Amino acid sequence: MSASESAASHEVSEASAPTSEAESLRIVLLGRTGTGRSSSGNTILGRSAFLVDVSPCSVTARCKKQSGIVGRRSISVIDTPGLFHTHLSSQEVMAEVGQCVGFSSPGPHTFLVTLQLGRFTHEEREAFEWIKARFGPGVMRFTMVLFTCGDQLKGKRIEDFLEESQELSEFVSSCHGGYHVFDNSRQEETDECSHQVMQLLEKVDQIVAKNGGGCYSDEMLKEAEGAIREAHERILGEAGHVVESIQTEAEVTEGRLPRLEKKWEDEERRREEEEARKRAERLFWCELVTALGKGAAEGAGIMGKDKGKGKAVKKAKVVEKVAALAASPLSVRSAAKAVGGAVREGSKVLYKHRKTLLR
Repeated sequence: MSASESAASHEVSEASAPTSEAESLRIVLLGRTGTGRSSSGNTILGRSAFLVDVSPCSVTARCKKQSGIVGRRSISVIDTPGLFHTHLSSQEVMAEVGQCVGFSSPGPHTFLVTLQLGRFTHEEREAFEWIKARFGPGVMRFTMVLFTCGDQLKGKRIEDFLEESQELSEFVSSCHGGYHVFDNSRQEETDECSHQVMQLLEKVDQIVAKNGGGCYSDEMLKEAEGAIREAHERILGEAGHVVESIQTEAEVTEGRLPRLEKKWEDEERRREEEEARKRAERLFWCELVTALGKGAAEGAGIMGKDKGKGKAVKKAKVVEKVAALAASPLSVRSAAKAVGGAVREGSKVLYKHRKTLLR
């Protein structure tokens, strides 16, 4: 369904029949919830055309068009749901606000972005960026800032107010239509209200003249929507690549893990085997040296065994025998006995540790 057909399904009412829709000056109200869009629409048309209520929740949920004759001119005003709506999701608000172009077919002459006089907050900045994203950067050629609650200036010049915030001044300067101030509390004062409305319409005429009599078109909206789709698809594509990379890495890691675990187990086993081998070697050499000494001592007659039970002679007797052996000349027979005893005992150790030595 086209934007024009969709617009027909929304609420449209006429206060008085304009000469023709093509001749009508078409104005769209945009802004954050609670900034006075609907009240400004009523001020422009000079009647209670849009529902206004003091509420913590958003009042306008659908685009609504009202028309009338103002200063002998046919005026059409389209009110839209507030940005950062309290009931609608951001996607629903984006879709609904886009209907305003169909409501003002062939397109609005100007977008009035309502801002309450006060601090220029983060939400205002986000609302401004949202409008550029929804309608495209070209929308700035048709945009004017409409400050509401003008009574809060209390005699201060709007130019002095803007100079107090560089960020707000830059925001207003980016809108090619400039700015205007409304005091919606003075709707009952017909002359004063009519004066501020006529000044606004003069500024709208200047916007139309700067744009060569043209308006924001449905083609421009479609181009902006195409850019949004491309950005969305690009983001989804990039996210898909990231997810795919993570999955691939997970699969590779999952395949490597068993091999890594086996490698760690093998390395741990080799380390334990090497430590066991070194302990066995140390034990072997200690026992071998001890056995060789013991065997040599027994062969030389320095040490003896008590009744074949392996009990060595007392230390005093050993010392005596060592002293006697040192004092006597070493014979071939004594040397042979010592060597034979060492070989005998050493052979026992070698046999005991044969498995260690054969590794």
